[in-house]
Amino acid sequence: MQSSIWGFLFLILGILGIILINLFGNITVDNEDMYYILKEVTEAAMIDAIDYQAYRVGVGYDGVTEDTDPDSMHCIAGVPGTIRIVEEKFIESFTRRFVESARGNTSYKISFDDIDECPPKATITLTARESYSLLGRILKNGKRINYETDSAEIINTLSAILEYRPEDSNKK
Repeated sequence: MQSSIWGFLFLILGILGIILINLFGNITVDNEDMYYILKEVTEAAMIDAIDYQAYRVGVGYDGVTEDTDPDSMHCIAGVPGTIRIVEEKFIESFTRRFVESARGNTSYKISFDDIDECPPKATITLTARESYSLLGRILKNGKRINYETDSAEIINTLSAILEYRPEDSNKK
């Protein structure tokens, strides 16, 4: 009989521990994982969006690349070996990869501030809005204190430039 009481005590303490971990885990604001997700997804999306036809033949308005934006093209036309990314493909790849790696309990706002196709550069702002868990809302009993909020915003801005060194491609 005494061992069963100890068993119930450990069971109740275990459930209480899981509840407290969940409560404090959702209240704590974390920036590190969002930064690394943003960094890795941006790099992978830029590599996915490379225009290989423009790399082989040359970039420019000479019919090789029909859909070019004059404001985001800063490369010399007709020079092979110049890296260029396609803006629409970058946005599509970034969004797909970010959705695959983002957390479900957070709402996100992604804004593409500046995307240059040539040379490849992107500036992205990610705003993550984390809300407290259901248990956290229940425990505060609807009381509002001036410094408490129901959610917290984390804003990360990343500017990325895709670099390529031709001498690295010759080494194997």
